Amino acid sequence: MSDVARIAELIEDQGRAIDEFKARQDARVNTLEAEVRELLLKANRPFIGGGNSSHTPDMKAFEAAARALITGKQEKANELFIEAKALSAGSGPDGGYVVHDVFSSGMTKVMVELSPIYRLARKIPMPTGGAFEEPIDRETAEATWVGETQSRTDTNTPKLGAFRVELKEICAMPKATQTLIDIASLDVLGWLQGKIGDAFASKESDAFHNGDGVVRPRGILSYPTEATADSTRPWGVFQHIATGVNGAFPAFVVASSADILIDMVTALKPQYRKGAVWLMNRSTAAVVSKFKDAEDRYIWQQSLIVGQPSTLLGYPVEIDEDMPDIATGSLSIAFGNIEKTYTIVEQPGIKFLTDPYTDKPNVRLFAYRRVGGGANNSEALKLLKFSA
Repeated sequence: MSDVARIAELIEDQGRAIDEFKARQDARVNTLEAEVRELLLKANRPFIGGGNSSHTPDMKAFEAAARALITGKQEKANELFIEAKALSAGSGPDGGYVVHDVFSSGMTKVMVELSPIYRLARKIPMPTGGAFEEPIDRETAEATWVGETQSRTDTNTPKLGAFRVELKEICAMPKATQTLIDIASLDVLGWLQGKIGDAFASKESDAFHNGDGVVRPRGILSYPTEATADSTRPWGVFQHIATGVNGAFPAFVVASSADILIDMVTALKPQYRKGAVWLMNRSTAAVVSKFKDAEDRYIWQQSLIVGQPSTLLGYPVEIDEDMPDIATGSLSIAFGNIEKTYTIVEQPGIKFLTDPYTDKPNVRLFAYRRVGGGANNSEALKLLKFSA
């Protein structure tokens, strides 16, 4: 065989070897991609972009990540895995900005369970804008009887007030390692959802009671109170009924232990009594639930149905741990229609930003939402003040 023929045969053998190598590598890549896809589908893994919802992961991004991993580009592979998860529910103009329906509904469920105010108040969705405003019709018109030839005089003209509540921001920023998010067998984001939901619920419930309205909602207990009736008290000031004793209920005889509570009910106008509830924490409830009437019967009716509240003087009792304990000057019991008293405004959804870059090897998960609150009707709620 001539030298030219041998060279040609060698070149042909090398070409076949290269083709076989490429075929083996392509097969390896395809096998790994198939395995990744199969594992993801079998595990039904939750992703940052929406949990176990109708959203599916971006398989092209996962395939690109597998290729980057095979070729030794570990950092690029990690970024692509995070990108695939973060973009599975769609991203906003800031990159990685998403609104999670499943995440939002899960956290809302936690807040409803932990905060009676959130569950009972009037809620206004705010898709756009930074504040909610509405007129308040808080004055009545006058009328007078006149004879046929008697002169007519001017009567007062009622004025409208304004109610305004601004959105505030609450946030949380836990972090998890990339490895944990990528390979953990547990539902990392479901676990974080519960934890963040608990934190949001606790902070918001506290704000709905005690907030100053500056960087958080204004709470019901932050408004001024007076002992005067609705007709003589300024709007925006709640009426309190004093017990007459600092830090305690009055020392009535057994037959009259509930008299001060009856005073609260009768102080509330009839139009607000439908839907009215009691608010108190469990230590206060332990005291009130022992009151008896003249027939030695408990005025507190314990619920016999799971999920249904007990009643006091015929009205449901909501155990609210953000109401204060009985102490000198405390406002430990409230009675009224919360829906007509308090308004919560909120932007729909929980916003989520993922940051896999600034704190490697951790991924920061920034969750936030905008919510505000304020009392729109100071006549629809009465407070029991433990003072002389």
